[in-house]
Amino acid sequence: MRNLINPIKYINRKRHAAGFGVHSQFAFELINNTIHTPHKYYIYEDNKEQITTAGLTKESNWKYAELLFRLINRFKSKNILEIGSGLGINTLYIGGTSKAITITCIEEDEEKIKSAQSLLSHIGNKVVFDRKLKNINNKFDAIVVELGLCTLEHSELLSIIKNNIQSEGFIVVNNVQKQKQNKELWKSILNIETLTMSFDLGDICIGFFKPFLPKLNYDVYF
Repeated sequence: MRNLINPIKYINRKRHAAGFGVHSQFAFELINNTIHTPHKYYIYEDNKEQITTAGLTKESNWKYAELLFRLINRFKSKNILEIGSGLGINTLYIGGTSKAITITCIEEDEEKIKSAQSLLSHIGNKVVFDRKLKNINNKFDAIVVELGLCTLEHSELLSIIKNNIQSEGFIVVNNVQKQKQNKELWKSILNIETLTMSFDLGDICIGFFKPFLPKLNYDVYF
């Protein structure tokens, strides 16, 4: 429906997805080698098999989970904050990128935590669960936010992103288009002074805090 309402934006998304009109080398490579890529990773099928065995297929968004894997893998992120980790499906993909990774998962639902712990038992040493986001002094290489599961006030979430993302780090926010306030949150994130380049994939948005990048946003079909 959104494509019909705004055909010009849709055309730009399609053009950028193919690399047309993308003048930044960083953006061009990210779009063609990470956001879109012809390559497959063996871990995709391993994870799908594990998730299917756990009976969580219907709750899975393979396309999004695989994108998270590629992003974390591409930038060799080691210290990750996942807000709204749910059943641990996306965590499984994030945790498959490195043996040295640490993931702090924030999830209020105790039953979901138990399910996630079962799914992630083989990488349990990489994952720390917490039901509440307490005072965090860490700086994270990447922050992943699932707005469909996040119960934090948007003002608090914005403060966490500002204060706890590493220089050179990045954020991924999912379900941006689901509610008006989610769209407003993303607009506020874009206004963070240290955020430079960003990518709007529709319901998924990615923002980088790399000082060497210009403050540009790309609308990309995904």
